[in-house]
Amino acid sequence: MLSKYLQSKEAVNYVCLTCSESEKIPLSVVRDFDRMDDGDPEVPPQFACEACGGAMYPEYYKGVHGYEYRIEDRLVKKEVAEDTRVEQ
Repeated sequence: MLSKYLQSKEAVNYVCLTCSESEKIPLSVVRDFDRMDDGDPEVPPQFACEACGGAMYPEYYKGVHGYEYRIEDRLVKKEVAEDTRVEQ
């Protein structure tokens, strides 16, 4: 019972990739979305920013399938993609 209570209090901090707004989403909600998603397991559960509608990405989240998602990894990929477009 205590474990279920503690899990309900835990949250995953999501950061907007457009405006950098952050939002804490309950871990139970993130996990429910993760379990329901039959898509690419390398993509974390997705949420839209309430401030601007942009895509949000977790600061850190270990998914139900064992994948770990970190905002640093996403930002590095985004910077590399932008640098590639500039060089062309």
